[in-house]
Amino acid sequence: MQMATICRHRNKLYPLALITLIGLFLVNLIGFVDTKTGSTFGCGEEWPLCNGEWIPSQWNKHVAIEYTHRVSVLVDMILLFVLTVLSWTRYRDQKTMRIIIGVCFSGFIGESILGALTVLFDNPPWVLAFHMGMALTSVVGLYLWTGWLYRNEADPSRRQPEADPAGMRKLGQWAWFAVIYFFFVVYFGAYVSFTGSGSFFQGWPVPTEPYDIARHALVIDWVHRLSGFVLLLLILRLSVLAYRMRHERKDLWGICRAMLILIVLQFLSGGLLIYTGLSLAAFLLHVTFPSLVICLLSWLAFKTVPQRRKGAFKY
Repeated sequence: MQMATICRHRNKLYPLALITLIGLFLVNLIGFVDTKTGSTFGCGEEWPLCNGEWIPSQWNKHVAIEYTHRVSVLVDMILLFVLTVLSWTRYRDQKTMRIIIGVCFSGFIGESILGALTVLFDNPPWVLAFHMGMALTSVVGLYLWTGWLYRNEADPSRRQPEADPAGMRKLGQWAWFAVIYFFFVVYFGAYVSFTGSGSFFQGWPVPTEPYDIARHALVIDWVHRLSGFVLLLLILRLSVLAYRMRHERKDLWGICRAMLILIVLQFLSGGLLIYTGLSLAAFLLHVTFPSLVICLLSWLAFKTVPQRRKGAFKY
């Protein structure tokens, strides 16, 4: 009876999706803290118990971080389960929604598989680096999920002005390419972290560490920074294309402006990370900004997909 009441009020799913999305951001953030502080085994090698107890009787920093991470995961998974049931009940006939749910859960499944492999085997850094990509895949899926619900529930009658089809196609091609390239940049950034190469990094914005000390870490540093610079150029290209349609599609131009700000902040956080000796606060900033950028970038690409209206596909 209660679920039927919720389903009748079509403005209820978007707030739930937004809360779940914020929860997932917090889960990932706490997970980064968990890994960075070495608190992964703060509850021992037991699950769901923590050092043999449901609620630990003895606390320290590592127990608190790991236990908080476990509780936050549980709460957000419950929210995600409720959101999935309600979304599927209401929108299972919508192909777009089915695809978005599939993307979201592919990230969760991939991350679970990698987590199991981490426990069972001693994985090399190139395998561990896939964790970040899987985590961002689930975040992107849930972000698109939330955006789709907002667009269809908050103001379903609103339609964006039609833009030049050729311009939208070009923007879409560049946006989807940038999404794919972004995951390469994220993967390599995670590889830098898992190899410990970041401890050798010096100087900003250009590496200054001597080769006779850093060795292969210097090569990794150059590749990491250059790949980030190429990403900046891609976002600049997207911004130029969106600027040309700013009168018809202010939303696309707004997304690109936000991405430009975030990518600049990402570069600055990289310098902060080096000059603070890989401090936890700088590290969290350095992994948070990319999460926001890929969400906006994916939403931009999603918005360039033509929609069927009155028997024809329109942008």
